[in-house]
Amino acid sequence: MEKENFLYFAESDVATTGEALCPPASAFLGLDPISAITTRLSFKAQSGAAADDDVLITHANISADPDIHKRIAEWVARMLSNPAGKFIVAADDELDVYNEGVNATVANSGLLMSTVAVTKA
Repeated sequence: MEKENFLYFAESDVATTGEALCPPASAFLGLDPISAITTRLSFKAQSGAAADDDVLITHANISADPDIHKRIAEWVARMLSNPAGKFIVAADDELDVYNEGVNATVANSGLLMSTVAVTKA
């Protein structure tokens, strides 16, 4: 059995709404810069639906960090490529935990993430 990483994303009110997502790395479809302060991560729907499961991350403004979208892509690549195969808390708004287990020595990976919105297909 091949080891695989699972990435956990949760909204701030996950305890009451259940809005969280924990896809395997193999379900990752892509990353899209949506605005100066948001980036969308898309995963193959866990439900099997044709639409994607998406995670919208609000982060530092591109005017303050012109490389923010590139740095988000690098952060995602580190999580996806971890050879150990593990559960990674990528962004948990409820517990205010970001990037656990991947470069955890840098608080919030220096990306200044502030909110996570999960949309499931």
